[in-house]
Amino acid sequence: MRITTKIFFRSISIRNKEIVPSNGPLMVLANHPSTFMDPIVVATILNRKVFFLAKGELFKTAFTRWLLPKFNMIPVYRKQDDPSLMNKNEETFNKCFEHLEKGGVILMFPEGISITERKLKPIKTGAARIVLGAEARNNFELDVKIINIGLNYEDPHKFNRDVFININPAIEAKKYREEYKNDPIKAVQELTTDITKELERLVIDIEDTKTDVLVKDIEQLYKYKLSKELGIHEDDKSKEFLITKNIVETVNYYKLIQPKRVEDMKVRLKNYFDNLAKIGLSDKDISNNANNGSFFLENIRSLITIILGFPLYLYGLINNFLPFEIPGFIARKTTKSIEFRGAIGMVGGMFTFLIFHTLQIFFVWKYSQLQWLTALYAISLPISGLFTYWYYHTVLEIKNKWALMMIFYKKSVFIANLISEREKIISEFDAAKNEYAQTLTNT
Repeated sequence: MRITTKIFFRSISIRNKEIVPSNGPLMVLANHPSTFMDPIVVATILNRKVFFLAKGELFKTAFTRWLLPKFNMIPVYRKQDDPSLMNKNEETFNKCFEHLEKGGVILMFPEGISITERKLKPIKTGAARIVLGAEARNNFELDVKIINIGLNYEDPHKFNRDVFININPAIEAKKYREEYKNDPIKAVQELTTDITKELERLVIDIEDTKTDVLVKDIEQLYKYKLSKELGIHEDDKSKEFLITKNIVETVNYYKLIQPKRVEDMKVRLKNYFDNLAKIGLSDKDISNNANNGSFFLENIRSLITIILGFPLYLYGLINNFLPFEIPGFIARKTTKSIEFRGAIGMVGGMFTFLIFHTLQIFFVWKYSQLQWLTALYAISLPISGLFTYWYYHTVLEIKNKWALMMIFYKKSVFIANLISEREKIISEFDAAKNEYAQTLTNT
């Protein structure tokens, strides 16, 4: 799984990994945008054996009741799934207490639901009840720590995208000791509130879809400029995350005090992106070509690479096409829920590549009986596969650039107007940013 995640994601950036306790009872809590991809990602970055709380409906058959516990999964029953099974949660809680008492790690998703959106859903009280219940059984001497993790995917449903994993210092359960002794329900609510606040800091939390669309549009036009101004490297996902946080905060501020200004900007952005879509361009195309010197000199190296690399591309395509395509096909055919697509693709790919590559290596050995050839072939499979993916997208990029040059020549006036409008919108963003910064300074 660790190898799979490293291959599936273009980059995995982790903030504060070193502060995760290496021993002692630990409750790990995370947001839940991508079903069973989330527990895989979290578990593979922790250097400890992790137990998972999973939906009770997964344990319906005799086979799953036998199999899932072998993957360290503990059933938890939700009212919305089957109210008649809620009484089984007493057994679940006792298993969790015992596991924490042994110094174990439990991973839980306290939203209780998986939806792919940049919004934190209401946090359920289950995690707080488990932690405080375990402490109460041990006179608050167990010293359970709670680590909150924010999963921030660029796009969890597509291969070769980034993920930023944000971790905050642990919450210590023992600090709720007196509150729990006086009023257990109030202590549970207080801890749940603190967990909510921590998770809100660790993820991009946008209140509604329309605001999210606006923020994404602003990010497309403005985030790169802000990063350059602040001297932030594109690999520094921690600081990029803070930029998006600040954009969300600024948008929310203007929605309150100048809603008409926000609505006008929404219209301008929509018109700008609609006009780009009409001629098949993206904002990246406009910004790149507006600042590009020589198209031909820039692409000469890529063209040479395409010519020389074609044989290796063909070799990689023949050897990797089916194991790469099958998981995506299965995901599209087996579920309509977007939340499962990336997870099925990632885990399915792990199995298809293992199966196909094992069989391919076996047949090369069987028919050649040459160890050096078999070893060389085995090494070539993943290398050629990654090269093929890169080559394919490089060809597409060059093809698009040539098409763009034709569009730029044919619609030069229209594109000049788009570039001008883009600059005006960015100037408006600059003005809004400076006004907001001045407001913060004054307060």
